[in-house]
Amino acid sequence: MASKKTAVPARIQPQLVALVTRPPAGDWAYEIKFDGYRMFARIDSGVSLFTKNGYDWTKRMPRLARDLQSLPIRGAWLDGEVVVQDDDDRPAFQSLQEAFATGDTDRLIYFAFDLLFIDGVDLRPRPVEQRRNLLRVLLEQVDLDQVRFSETLEADPAHLLASACALGIEGIVGKRLGSTYAGERDGSWIKLKCVQRQEFVILGYTRSSAGIGSLLIGLHDDAGQLQYAGRVRSGFTGRELDRLKKRLGPLVRRTSALRTPPKLQGGAVVWVEPQLVCEVKFAELTPAGKVRHAVYIALRDDKPASAISLESDTDPV
Repeated sequence: MASKKTAVPARIQPQLVALVTRPPAGDWAYEIKFDGYRMFARIDSGVSLFTKNGYDWTKRMPRLARDLQSLPIRGAWLDGEVVVQDDDDRPAFQSLQEAFATGDTDRLIYFAFDLLFIDGVDLRPRPVEQRRNLLRVLLEQVDLDQVRFSETLEADPAHLLASACALGIEGIVGKRLGSTYAGERDGSWIKLKCVQRQEFVILGYTRSSAGIGSLLIGLHDDAGQLQYAGRVRSGFTGRELDRLKKRLGPLVRRTSALRTPPKLQGGAVVWVEPQLVCEVKFAELTPAGKVRHAVYIALRDDKPASAISLESDTDPV
């Protein structure tokens, strides 16, 4: 029976990914976990590009928008990730940050991994493997400069993860075969990471001769309250320190946004409004909720500070 034709949805709720510590049982398909920005492409009379949180970034990626306009369709929604690749074709997150900071986004590559709507048909109730097959066929219709299909990796997930880690890739993503696109964290999409890595809210910084000695970071707890999560002392380049000082300067406040500020040693503390988000990799999170051996990666402008909480290692339902 033919599907009823509908208009292109104005918005689509993203399918969320659950963090797990081991590959689960069952039938799954795995892809590379790209080190970039999750991005949705809405194609109707034109092309619009949205972050996972609904920010319209179309004007920041004009060449990619023009590329997607070449697809032989009247209306669609694609789910994917934008990255910048290094000389070995590996995603380079700091290069991606630099591209958006300078406005030079012509090198971006959009890896599309799901097709949610096409020419009046809502594909979200269909199995993921069917949606991805349709996406592959669609992308094969025309040669696009900046758009690629995110291929399925044909191997045991444990071996895939080990290979990804050896190559310096962030990890792998698994999708349960037969699953629909529910627009929630229902355990049908999972990720396995090579290192502990996630976003934190910047709460302040300590002063140094370079201006910033360390960043003070935090997370929201289950009740939505900010909790101190420790310091980040390494990973800063000179250019990134300049960028941080420029962005944090207008946010300085007299007191901490925390209900109970930590007692800190070493360097004067400057508190800021909890509005900026940074991505950090770390060895572990202590029982007290503090990061150990934290290394700064980059600012994340695609995610609001209010949405940043701890990613938990839980098995999918």
